[in-house]
Amino acid sequence: MNKDVPDDDASIVYYDGDYPSLEIGEARADHAATLARLGMLGDVPFYKERAAEAGGPVLEIGCGTGRLTIPLARAGHEVWAVDVSAAMLDQLRAKLAREAPEVQARVHPVRQDATALDLPVRDFRLAVIPFNVLMLIPELAAERRALAAAAAHLAPGGTLALDVMNPLTLPMDAETKPSPSEPRRSPHNGNSYIRNTMASRLDEGQCQRIHGWYDELLPDGKIVVTEYGFTWRMIFRYELELMLESAGFAIERLAGDFEDAAWTVDSRRMIVTARRAS
Repeated sequence: MNKDVPDDDASIVYYDGDYPSLEIGEARADHAATLARLGMLGDVPFYKERAAEAGGPVLEIGCGTGRLTIPLARAGHEVWAVDVSAAMLDQLRAKLAREAPEVQARVHPVRQDATALDLPVRDFRLAVIPFNVLMLIPELAAERRALAAAAAHLAPGGTLALDVMNPLTLPMDAETKPSPSEPRRSPHNGNSYIRNTMASRLDEGQCQRIHGWYDELLPDGKIVVTEYGFTWRMIFRYELELMLESAGFAIERLAGDFEDAAWTVDSRRMIVTARRAS
């Protein structure tokens, strides 16, 4: 998560409701529809396949609350789960406490900044930067440092897999009229809530402020309103390719979804598989 987002920001508190898991906790019928709207449907199986192909421990940069970490560990993979947010890592540890001991033993939560990553393991066969994490480092030079750090922790010939939004499908002008989400359920208390989203105009650095508030319905009928906000940086296709190449990666595949469809200007996401030079 963006290192400038405070640990008590509502986007962290409601994260698991906004981006539900089909594998952790109680999956509801509407979860798949939510993930499909976000272009995320199939992301966890995609990364599990990459891990199975690579073998060995996995470096996950931007693990958040464990939406990918725990399925990887359940599948038998050792995971070094890195995030800059202490609150998100606390949620990951709480989830791990409910897992089998062998799953818990495979996960190493680490609080570090992706742009200054320094782990004792430097021969990973696979590093993953999932679900817009690179966009949440909202400065070009810092993004390049994060990719260079990922490369430095991979063995020669190791694989990097990542996904980000396709900016050509995103609004770049200011959105001052709040856009409400479908009703969702808080993973912490089961209360119904709605996320209301606005956005600033894209600035000269390709950054955009996403902000708004959550309306949570309490059992007594009262509504609790909590504001949130974070900044992301839109990354365009050839910019991403140049960033990866300058960090020492050779791009093997650019897909437009997690079913490996060819990327087009209308694709919701950019899903990249790249290999560190030998």
